[in-house]
Amino acid sequence: MQVTLSRRFSAAFVVIVVLPSVVILVVLARSYQGALYATIARQDAATTAQVVHNIGAETDAVSLFAAALVHDRELGALADAYAAADDQAAQFRAGRALDDKLVSFFSFSNRLGAVVLRLTGGRGYRYANYTGGPSPADVDRSVVAEAIAAPGQIAVLDTLDGLAGTPDAGHWIAIAVAPASDEPSALEALVLVVRVPYFDALAAGQGKGGGPDSGPDVMMLGRAGQPLLSSVRGPAAAALAARVRGARTACGDEDPAACQVHAAGRRWLATIRPVASTGWTVAVLSDAVALTRRATRYQWYLYPALALLALAFLAYARLFVARVAAPIRAMIGHMARLGSGDLGVRAAPQPIRELAELTRGFNHMVDESRRLAAERDLSERERLSAELDALRYQIDPHFVVNTLSSIRLMASAARADAIATMTRDLMRVLADSYSSAGVLNELSRELATVTAYVDLMKVRFGERFELELAVDPDVGSALVLRMILQPIVENSILHGFADAQVGRGARRGTIRITARWEARDVPVAAAPEPWAVPVAGRALVIEVRDNGAGMTADRAAEVVACRATRGGLSRIGVANVQRRIRLHFGDRFGLAIDSERGAFTRVQLVLPVLLRAPAESSHA
Repeated sequence: MQVTLSRRFSAAFVVIVVLPSVVILVVLARSYQGALYATIARQDAATTAQVVHNIGAETDAVSLFAAALVHDRELGALADAYAAADDQAAQFRAGRALDDKLVSFFSFSNRLGAVVLRLTGGRGYRYANYTGGPSPADVDRSVVAEAIAAPGQIAVLDTLDGLAGTPDAGHWIAIAVAPASDEPSALEALVLVVRVPYFDALAAGQGKGGGPDSGPDVMMLGRAGQPLLSSVRGPAAAALAARVRGARTACGDEDPAACQVHAAGRRWLATIRPVASTGWTVAVLSDAVALTRRATRYQWYLYPALALLALAFLAYARLFVARVAAPIRAMIGHMARLGSGDLGVRAAPQPIRELAELTRGFNHMVDESRRLAAERDLSERERLSAELDALRYQIDPHFVVNTLSSIRLMASAARADAIATMTRDLMRVLADSYSSAGVLNELSRELATVTAYVDLMKVRFGERFELELAVDPDVGSALVLRMILQPIVENSILHGFADAQVGRGARRGTIRITARWEARDVPVAAAPEPWAVPVAGRALVIEVRDNGAGMTADRAAEVVACRATRGGLSRIGVANVQRRIRLHFGDRFGLAIDSERGAFTRVQLVLPVLLRAPAESSHA
């Protein structure tokens, strides 16, 4: 007799009701931890705001220094004189004058730094009030490209390491600025590198990582996400920088107390804020474990009591696992098999009423899934077959009408041989167009059909164009979708050479078809015919190029996507070729159009390599 799950285990659950006392202890501990985190988060938010303000102030001071330098007319005149010096003596005198001028600036600011002037003609000048310093060769155009692109604007370089030649110790702000465009000068750009002791203090950090009174750590990331400075040392620094980089978007608008970062086995409370003037990111980090270490130590006294409760709970746990957990684990395994596609899985009946109902519901779900999957597969096959048939039998009716009209005119002129040739070509084109012998055909046969089609179009348009084929014999045995080249060649003729003005008094147009095998990392496509064998690691690349009227890039995109509202059915045929390729082989294959107005049009098709099976080849 089946009984309810709640009735069978209610008595045992009442015995273990002592567990709410443990829950209360955990809740109290978490409440204390949450209150502590909230307090630290408010303190860190204030610290972060102060750090961001100080960084902005330091950056603004250096920016004003750089602006004063680049807008100083005397310095500009001295830079012009240095650039115009045509001998070493004149260059030496101009350099001394520049040194004296820059010494006055640095004496006024009481800063340790360097100035590099990038002059027109590839020349440069360097001044540093310390040993070493970056040379003009270290300041290539990429360093000052942002400043040159915005004359008169300050560009803070995304680094605190200075430039090449800057001492390794300490942190440096590097700023590039170019003179305004209305100030003609030989000075192309100026780079100012200044030592910032405040950044050294941030990198030294307040956090000692041990006591509850230790301060937070500080990390600064550049615009590109790289760490500029960090008071965190050791292996945790790199991992923490990566975590802050990923968390700065998620935590930027949230309550700082809720923003936690895990790195190198440690958990940090992070307050992350941007520095608006530089695009940098500042993170103030507090070690969550160190904050709660004292409270955690008190919790160890509760463990003996919890151990006694665990012994009482063990008997209940064994009963629970034996009677309830085991069937549930089995059900989870059945669900995993169902999720992997095994529709033949069945769950065994259970004696407990709730589990029995769960088992019946699961088995019913499997049966319904099997039925729906069969109906979906049948519907999908029918839909795909209908779409492929509709795409395969699309053909430009204007082509048929115009061709038959040409035959009528030629018959009137009684040119029997030409009519026979034209009729033969037309029969070949129509035979391949309406063939029901499968969706695949050898490339060599497709090229023969295209050749016949071009001969027909020459009757209609005259000798305005010619067809060239450059295909290796081995490539000709590759299998392609039937009638895949005719719409593309038709598009070349009708929109490249059919205009009455194309070719009038000009050279004869050419349509060139090339085909080759290329080694490419493409997926092995499923063959649409059972007698076709795919070849891994290679792709069939076919190019149809003409030197006709061409088209714009936007027009080429419309042709591929079939978004054009005008242009004829030949453009629709090109889009249908793209759809057929995607339906059969997937999105990694297809065609692309490259064209230039009045010059050329090139259509490149990338297809999987399919070959006829040996047994089929012997019967072909």
